[in-house]
Amino acid sequence: MNFKDLFFIQRDIPALDPDILFTFGPFAFASSTLLILGITLLFVFFVFVATLSFKTRPGSFQVAVESIYEGIVGLIDQITNNTNRSQKIFPVIGAMLVYLAIANLIGLIPGIESLTFNDTPLFKTPTADFNTTFGLALGAIIVINGISIMEWGPFGFAGRFVPLHKIYYGFKKGIGAGFMSIIDLLLGLLDIIGELAKIISLSLRLFGNMYAGQVLSVILLGAFAYIIPSIWLAMNLFVGILQAMVFASLVAAYYMLAINPAKNNS
Repeated sequence: MNFKDLFFIQRDIPALDPDILFTFGPFAFASSTLLILGITLLFVFFVFVATLSFKTRPGSFQVAVESIYEGIVGLIDQITNNTNRSQKIFPVIGAMLVYLAIANLIGLIPGIESLTFNDTPLFKTPTADFNTTFGLALGAIIVINGISIMEWGPFGFAGRFVPLHKIYYGFKKGIGAGFMSIIDLLLGLLDIIGELAKIISLSLRLFGNMYAGQVLSVILLGAFAYIIPSIWLAMNLFVGILQAMVFASLVAAYYMLAINPAKNNS
């Protein structure tokens, strides 16, 4: 064995573009999509097993699942400060957090990203593909705004961004109040831009951290093959879970900003 091969591993820097396995009409099927389907099947299998194994006297598996549940609910409670709200959004936030934790960490399984088909990787960490993180962020913001419409009503929701009624009532009070209401209108328009910015910030934050982790792993493997990468992979376990918590926590925080405070106890 060459001494250099013992300490150095040659690997290509991951590309920003998704690895396309095949196309079906106008749709492209990426390697990250295949892993997403695998995670989905894993979830279905887990639900099936959990449903059959849960009992009045819990075993170790049930205790572990319930501990995760209580931990996630506790995290949501710290953001919402409202138990009823936490229970309502738990199915979305909880599923998102667990999914992202698995999606962030599954690429660390040795050899999973080395499997290829026609020189194209079969599997790629889903969150290292911007399409995945953008789709998650877009879906989350759309759902949050849908909840906001139900909370405030169509006109109340529109009035938060385009408060034309404030201009009417402002000028009824006086010129100064009228001009202040115009400023409120401009700020409302900025809020529309802010909603779009939430999608970009959520998706880029998660994608940037996960893609950067992959690049640094390749660099460290190229510099020293064993000890330092082992430490880095252990750190990636922590970072993957942390990023899932950050993403889910931000979505929960955006939810609390979108709801009607008058219905906060409902």
